[in-house]
Amino acid sequence: MEEKTSFWTAAIGELAATARLYPQSAYTGLQRSLQQEWQYVQQLVGGISDSFSAVEKAIRDDFIPALFGEEQAAPKNFWKLLALPVKHAGIALPNPTVSGPANHKASILVCSHLLAAFRGTAEFSTADHLSVRREVFQELQKRKDVENSESLASALLPMPVETRLTIQRGKETGMWLTLAPSTVNGTELSTQEFRDHLFLRYDKRPPDLPSHCNGCLAKFDMCHALQCKKGGLVIMRHNEIKDELCDLLTKALVPSAVCDEPRIYPSRPAVPTPTKAEPDPVRRINSLVDDDRGDILVRGFWARGTDCIIDVRVTNTDAKSQRHKDPDKILSQHEQEKKRKYLEPCLKQRRHFTPFVVSTDGLLGREATVFLKRLASVLSDKWHQPYSVVCGFVRSRMSIAIARATHMCLRGSRVPTSQMCNRRPQWEDRAGLGLHR
Repeated sequence: MEEKTSFWTAAIGELAATARLYPQSAYTGLQRSLQQEWQYVQQLVGGISDSFSAVEKAIRDDFIPALFGEEQAAPKNFWKLLALPVKHAGIALPNPTVSGPANHKASILVCSHLLAAFRGTAEFSTADHLSVRREVFQELQKRKDVENSESLASALLPMPVETRLTIQRGKETGMWLTLAPSTVNGTELSTQEFRDHLFLRYDKRPPDLPSHCNGCLAKFDMCHALQCKKGGLVIMRHNEIKDELCDLLTKALVPSAVCDEPRIYPSRPAVPTPTKAEPDPVRRINSLVDDDRGDILVRGFWARGTDCIIDVRVTNTDAKSQRHKDPDKILSQHEQEKKRKYLEPCLKQRRHFTPFVVSTDGLLGREATVFLKRLASVLSDKWHQPYSVVCGFVRSRMSIAIARATHMCLRGSRVPTSQMCNRRPQWEDRAGLGLHR
């Protein structure tokens, strides 16, 4: 055990050095590969928890600070939070000095039928072994869920209420953490993208953000970064998520079935000629007809021969006006607002309408969740792949898209092009070309 723990400690040191530049790759290497080695040993050998003190110290003092780009070791309470599974708001790096007895006991219970057969107290049966294994796994999973929920509650107890709400959302927004970086699958995140979303997950401010916004000169914090409309970054964030949906829809159907920015009123109704007596009502009607547009129109998504209009909205659930509310209710409120505006006109034209509402940290609204499930079902039938596999693919693509879009609002420049350079032609259309001689 001394030889093995020395090797693992040195390997963690190498991964910590790698995490300074490539945190996503280093995290994947530790979480998916290296820690599986000592967990396997813990399953086979009992009473060896004390041997992992050096491994635990290397993770706490070296790897986690490198993962966050910090110099100081993680506080004990924060380290306890990070040790939880991703679906319980952690990052799935359990403390090896604590997990040993549970791993060993679980291994004995799973192999109980095999052990009984070796001892001669039962006749071996493959069906019985698989049945015992399945039942034990289910029971252990229930117990683990209860223990992890209690650990999460105790770790959140000393934290402010706003921080608790943010971290609790992490139970549903950690899909991007479970993905291995791959340029082929498009799941790689840059150093800043990975760390910014990690800080956002735990309600922490990245240490290298500017003090003031370069677009409006206001004090720069996380809420301002995710809401400031100067420079068009909020629109670009919206468009990135919309474009990801368009790409997935073209894979599920055909490119010609997907259209961009459809009109809610496809045909312009007849309106009276503007007069001097009442110009305002006419202009208002014209502007409503021309400006009301959805984000995506897809043909044959919910039912054959019908159109569906999708309207995307990205909201910051940590905004001052929403910080103390239930995140699910916030998303539901935005969905109802979209439906009040567009659902009735769409139904009158035999169209479906789906509001696709997400939060800046990746929380999906109810309508968006149902939409992605339907999309995964269509892709599963088309590709002849298991639904669970395709559903994971769709959710991961959306999770990565939201992480990248949110990072753009934190790090993108809000300086308009008009202020970047004053040496430019003072004309906009082709009429000015006559002066260029």
